[in-house]
Formats: sequence, structure tokens, C-alpha cells
Amino acid sequence: MSFRFQPIRLALLISSILSSCHVALARETDQFTTPRAPLHDFGPELSRKVVEIIESDRTGDDPERVLSRWVGNYFFSSRLVRWMNKLRVAEHPASFRPSVFASIYRRAVSPLPASFVFDAPTVRIHGYYMGTDKIDHFFQQGHAYFEMASKHELDGAGAGEAIALVVAHGVAQEHKYFGTAMSGVYSNADLAANYAGMKFYQNLRHAVRIGERLLPPLFERSREGWRLRPDINPDRLLLPFLSNHLDESLNPSRYRFSRGSIRSVIHNRCNPWVQFYAERLDLVAPTGQSFATKWFGEDYGHWLPPSDEISIATECSAVAPRR
Repeated sequence: MSFRFQPIRLALLISSILSSCHVALARETDQFTTPRAPLHDFGPELSRKVVEIIESDRTGDDPERVLSRWVGNYFFSSRLVRWMNKLRVAEHPASFRPSVFASIYRRAVSPLPASFVFDAPTVRIHGYYMGTDKIDHFFQQGHAYFEMASKHELDGAGAGEAIALVVAHGVAQEHKYFGTAMSGVYSNADLAANYAGMKFYQNLRHAVRIGERLLPPLFERSREGWRLRPDINPDRLLLPFLSNHLDESLNPSRYRFSRGSIRSVIHNRCNPWVQFYAERLDLVAPTGQSFATKWFGEDYGHWLPPSDEISIATECSAVAPRR
């Protein structure tokens, strides 16, 4: 096949994907470029909104279906992210997004032209910094993971096998139209958000284990519908499922293209990054030693060959020795 037909085939592929689904495809984010001040923490508002969505339902559906239906599946951002973006905050900036010319992707190339123009802004949720795309991964792909795992179990797979099959499916997606094939970026943080979202949906009606903690079901059925258990704080509903795994500067991606350009830009971000993340410097470690290789001891699809790593650990000698 001659080279000149590749753009046509790519356009057909993109058209096919967009016509069949409305999920957020390969939106990247940049946590290496930091805000000038801490951002407003939307954790309590977002947690309370999720409780409100489930408790206000009158259909009698299970809470995971109610929530997923309300969140919806959209190409750029979900209904929940759009709702959050409309909130007005009195103190601190609400979000931060460097222009494409000021981000780590400013000179990066990708299979899909101009893919970095629509990068997601950084927000703060229960103390953790992440792109708004991670919220969509959590609620949209997290629900897809939940449904796939449930189906595998109905088909006879054990719980562990079902989750392994779902993770393998997510990894395949990240290598394709959710990541590398579109933007050239394999985002470990995206996969962590998918996995955390699955755990959250499981926990709506069932007990789940996160590390050493066994969490009881979040909701219980009543005459009025599904209600949050009395011992659960609605302001902190999402907190157990969020972590630094969702921060792309602490859980770096694997970049297929433009590594030299991205490396040089991150290297020049070291001082402001160290100042902004001063309380999290102990989390910086090269891949293989990082907390992020597993999600609280569970495999979620992390992949970053040491020879390909570009991270705070490799570029900022003041934080971690260069290999």
C-alpha cells in the first residue's frame, strides 16, 4: 500500500470510531506544567453530585445504571464534567490548562494531526491533581469495565479472571484509539482511572477491597429508592477511589513520538514542578520502583519500558538521581 493512502485510511478510521461511540478519545493532559497557585478542590461538590444523581432517581434501576445514564458518553467531555465546569468558586483558580504552545506537547507530533489542541485542563479532586479527562475515564470507561467484568462472571469466569480480561481489553484500547494510535501517548493514568472507576461502580452495591481496606457497599435500597448508607460521608464519597495514580506527572505515560522534545520541555519544568509538588516528592521514583506500577497491589495495565521513560525521576536530578 502506498503512503499517500494512509491519511485517507486514518480519516475513515476516525470517522468510523466517532460514528459508533461518543466516548472521549485520546484527550491528553499536562501535569508537568504546573499552575501558579493551588487549584480549588472540587472533591466535595463532585461527591455530593453523584449522591444526588443516584438518590433522585425514581426509575428503580440499580445505582450504577442510573449514574452511567446521567453521566452519558460524549466525545469531548461528559455531562458530569460540563456540570463541574459551570461551578463558580470563590477562592483559588478552578482549573489550569496551558496553551498548546506552552505545554510539554508544544513540538510533539502525533498520528492524528492537531490532537493536542484539545488537551484536558487540570483540576483538583479530593487533593489529587488530574486532567478532566480522568473524570470521564473514571465514570465512562469505569462503567464499561464494570459491565464487562460482570458479563465475564455471568459467563463463568472467576472474579479475578474477569478483571484480568477487562484490563487486557483496556490495554488494547489504550494502544489503539484511546491512546497511542491517536495521540502517540500510552497513558497509564487513563488506565488507572478506568480501573478505579470500575472499583467505584462495584462498590455502589457490593463490598470491595482496596489494598488492606474492605469497603462496605456505599448505597442500600430503601422504600424511597437507593440511599447512601448513614455511615458514609457524602462529601467524601469518591475519596477512597482517587489517588496520585491519576496524575500524569506522578504516573507518567509512554510517549511513542517526539521523546526528545518532550524530554527537554519536562527538564525545563523541574524547578516549578518541585515547588508545586513539594509535599509529594517522596513519590518520585523511576518505573519499576514507583508506587504507580500497581493500583494498591492490583494490575491495571501499567506499561512503561525503562528505556522509554521520560519523567520527573529521569529528568529532574534534584528530586531523584538520573539513571
